[in-house]
Amino acid sequence: MMHRIIGNTVVEWDPEVPLRVTFHGETGPAKNRKKTSAYVDFSELTSGYTDNFLINLRDFIIERCNQVKIITIPTEARSVQKCLRQVMETADFESKIGIIDETFLLCLSAVKGQVSTLHLRYLKQMFNSNPFSPIFARGLHRDDFPTHRPKKGRNGEATDRILSKAMNRAAVAYTLDCLDTAYAEGKIDIGHYSFVNLAFSVFARNESYRQITLSDLKFDETHQQYFIDIVTAKTRQYIPNKARYKLSDTVGLLLVKQRQHVIEKYSYLVAEGDTEKMALFPARQLNKDGSWRHTYAIENFGMYRGAVQFGQGYGAAIAKKLGGRITLGNFTLRHTLGTLLAQTGASAKTIQAVLKHATDTTCKHYVDIAFHGLMFELSEAMQPAFTEHLPTFLNFRSKSDSVIIEKRITTEDTKSNQWEDVGECGKEIVCENAPIVCYSCFRFNPCWDADHGINLRFVEQEIEYMSKLGKPFQHMVERAKIAKNHIVVVMNAIDRYREVMNTGEQT
Repeated sequence: MMHRIIGNTVVEWDPEVPLRVTFHGETGPAKNRKKTSAYVDFSELTSGYTDNFLINLRDFIIERCNQVKIITIPTEARSVQKCLRQVMETADFESKIGIIDETFLLCLSAVKGQVSTLHLRYLKQMFNSNPFSPIFARGLHRDDFPTHRPKKGRNGEATDRILSKAMNRAAVAYTLDCLDTAYAEGKIDIGHYSFVNLAFSVFARNESYRQITLSDLKFDETHQQYFIDIVTAKTRQYIPNKARYKLSDTVGLLLVKQRQHVIEKYSYLVAEGDTEKMALFPARQLNKDGSWRHTYAIENFGMYRGAVQFGQGYGAAIAKKLGGRITLGNFTLRHTLGTLLAQTGASAKTIQAVLKHATDTTCKHYVDIAFHGLMFELSEAMQPAFTEHLPTFLNFRSKSDSVIIEKRITTEDTKSNQWEDVGECGKEIVCENAPIVCYSCFRFNPCWDADHGINLRFVEQEIEYMSKLGKPFQHMVERAKIAKNHIVVVMNAIDRYREVMNTGEQT
């Protein structure tokens, strides 16, 4: 076997089959590095491209180890391979193609309707990373590479993508209500239910969720507070750090229950001293003998191999169990929070800090959407039930902001017998049923520095009390559950916003 070492990555291939390459390396935070590998094969292109070109392409992909993670390399390779295959199949070349030049790009432009936006973008991105590679002809410019024309200006492609996925606040509350019902009826288990509640609380990526271990869930005895440490993904760091998120009591208790479930169901698969290393959301596919189906899970304490596999095991699996009534894609939740924060007037830098982006490029799209009033186009692909609700957006204020007494929304903390200023009403006078009904109202401007847990605890007590009264009060229980989910949506967005505000980020 031939070997090359690129940074901390080992690349190997058989001299007899030089276009099949394997990459070996490590990923994850400093204290929990995991061995990983990736595989690339350009052999299928030999009928349309010269051996010299394909060897140069292989070397180009190998050098990408200096710029991207191992798990990204197969994605880039498949995308470029798709573009090359489409041009090869046009049969416009009398001999094998030996370079990407203007003629090649003209052929690609002719068939770009059969190539996805993602694949075209990766080819252009590869040129931008090294335009002097021997696979590219001299004199090419980045604008020579074909792309799909965006629908809404220069950033229209990203805008369309966000608008198609993000949900309004009523849709989020509806989704949580569906999940509550499904869990109560036994359609989803504690693993799926606790994951969704965590996802709606911290809005991280699947790549981050899959790496959470049992030891990452913390409880501060002094302050009686739950925390969770999550690996930040796509930060452009070779060894990413962990971010600590504060959790509500509800989410914290659910994760404790999930932790116990994982120990009871899967601990026999790891050594006695390795229980804390197990994935909090482990791979769910098991063989008949009770072992994990995939080698990666066996070697990494139940962890899924990648974000795609994790999404299939959790987000996609939950949506399937609920009959396709909801969408729980990784980007759906993050786009939802990003657009809601932009509507409050938060800057791209603040949204970047909340969502843990490496740059504020994507966050600028959220601000652009809010600025141009495109928020009302959110979620056209969502279920028709969502259209019954008016789009409702958060408009944060502080308890220290002055507000007239008729518009001030307060609540009483029965534990301390103190009144808490939780928000401002957009009407001239506060409703009689405030503050509980306020959380579903688009006129509600919540205080980001208030304790909204007071109202959440009140509603949870109401649910518990009325549930004991039997069937005649069931409609009141359902109404209270919906109110609870609206409060949770607001609290989760505020928690992430508060973390950034408390660090001095400017909005």
